[in-house]
Amino acid sequence: MPEPICSPNHDTWEKRFIPAKPKATLRNRLFRVCAYCRVSTDNDAQMSSFELQQAHYRQLADQRPNWSLRHIYADEGISGVSLKNRTAFNDMIAACEKGEYDLIVTKSVSRFARNLVDCISLVRRLKNLDPPVGVFFETDNLNTIEESSEFMLTFLASFAQEESVKKREAMIWSLSQRFKDCQLLAPPLLGYDRQRDAAGHYIKHAPLVVNEAEANVVRFIFDAYLYGWSQADIAAFLTDIGCRTKTGNTGWSSSSVGYILSNERYCGDILTWKTFTSDLFNHKRKKNRQDVDQYYYREQHEAIITREKFEMAQALLENRKHSMRGGMPPLHVIDDGVFRGFVPINHHWINDDPGLYYDLSNSVSMPRREIRLLKSSFSLFDLKGYQVVRSQFTQARYEGPAVTIGIDKIIFNLFCVRTFSDVGHIQLLLHPSQRKIAIRPCDKGAVHCIKWRPDGHMPLYAKILRCQHFGTALFRMMEWDPNYLYKVRGTWVQREHKQIIVYNLEDAVSAVPLSPTSGARLRRAELYPEAWEYSFGDEFYDHIRENGIFYMGQSAAWQADRPSVPAPGVEQYRTPTGCELQALADKLKKKDGVGNAGTG
Repeated sequence: MPEPICSPNHDTWEKRFIPAKPKATLRNRLFRVCAYCRVSTDNDAQMSSFELQQAHYRQLADQRPNWSLRHIYADEGISGVSLKNRTAFNDMIAACEKGEYDLIVTKSVSRFARNLVDCISLVRRLKNLDPPVGVFFETDNLNTIEESSEFMLTFLASFAQEESVKKREAMIWSLSQRFKDCQLLAPPLLGYDRQRDAAGHYIKHAPLVVNEAEANVVRFIFDAYLYGWSQADIAAFLTDIGCRTKTGNTGWSSSSVGYILSNERYCGDILTWKTFTSDLFNHKRKKNRQDVDQYYYREQHEAIITREKFEMAQALLENRKHSMRGGMPPLHVIDDGVFRGFVPINHHWINDDPGLYYDLSNSVSMPRREIRLLKSSFSLFDLKGYQVVRSQFTQARYEGPAVTIGIDKIIFNLFCVRTFSDVGHIQLLLHPSQRKIAIRPCDKGAVHCIKWRPDGHMPLYAKILRCQHFGTALFRMMEWDPNYLYKVRGTWVQREHKQIIVYNLEDAVSAVPLSPTSGARLRRAELYPEAWEYSFGDEFYDHIRENGIFYMGQSAAWQADRPSVPAPGVEQYRTPTGCELQALADKLKKKDGVGNAGTG
């Protein structure tokens, strides 16, 4: 049987009481102290407040014998909503973590942080250091070393955060009203200065005035870009010659050049609220895409760049995003020959509106030479009323030139490639009124020339042209369905080693996608135009007139290689010549053109 367990005799235990250390307070120990000051804006009145705050904390430390004020940290012109970019504040926290301070003194919770999460997490982080670091909020009379401080700190930090939210809402409303009433914010930028009164103070809401030395730099940037230089080329040139930015730096970047090229203020306009702060606490800024009300005011100050030139630059900026190179494209048309009224197409150029192509084509809409053909030269019989059967009805396997047109691409079949197998470059031509496109060989320097076969030793494949914007304009012109492909059989003609291929878009056959079965490849069914339902083809003599190029001799009427010319009567985008651009560059290189830029 087990022996009974005896209960311990507490009277015989030896015990010794070890008292806890006295809790640290602001009076019972020596503190290595740092102070933190911050002003929310960087205007003159707030800067005076900033100096007073520093003087105040030096005086406060002198009144407390157990404070050893080691340093005053200060951020100027920085918001307290986020810790990002508060350099002095972050340096102070890092110094505390290294054990350099025991106490941070600041005016209030709102000066320390207006973000509740940041405030609480920072205080806890400092308090958990060894030795702990406290934060003393003077106005709130709160010391975070004390055990009972966290509840009050949470309340005060929540209040400070809500105050920031309300201030932001009030500021947004105030700015919105100012912008609505044309009280615009116009900070100076390269080429402009703000106006001052007799005392030297900035005049609020006064229009910007041109700084001529800087304006020369702006003019050069626009002209060089429209001439064909890239943003990187312009930035490198300005850096090489030591041209100064608005802030006085001599280092330029592509983004700084792009900012100037896209800024509407250079043509005298002002667009409000281009960007906005989407997140109050992270200070993330977003481009305003109708998220916040905007106002666009025209002619608010003297323009450095004409409106036409500015709009040209915007068009070119957009096109450069789609891999286009060079300057503004010329607006050309062919004024005579078999291609009279045809427009050379730049298939990379962003233009979804077919109206421009009509304007260019119609600029040479003078009476055309009529091809007169005797009916007896074709047959002793009168063939009126007879139809020429369409090849689609008789040839299941077509061996001639054909093109497939989608909303974003044009595909020329292998026959076209073989026909132009020794051709390096071609032009894509469009006649919008006749509903025709064509291709013809051309020299490398021709307007809007397209590489056809850069390497004659490569195998032959179908030629694909990517043309999203031209494709859109073409589909609008023809009123085609963008979900379909359209196949057009062409006409190939050769005269004494000069050959062309023409496609009548009215004869296009649509390829409609079929509902695919699971795992099967997409298939398309060809649908003939509804107008073909009651005929086999064109009436014989209409067909002859439509294909009159077959019967042209090598005469003035042919001229298949006639070069294009600037469209008469159509306003051309005039880009600076090489000599004009060189003159501007030389002007910038001079001391009086560079030395003063950016100092206003």
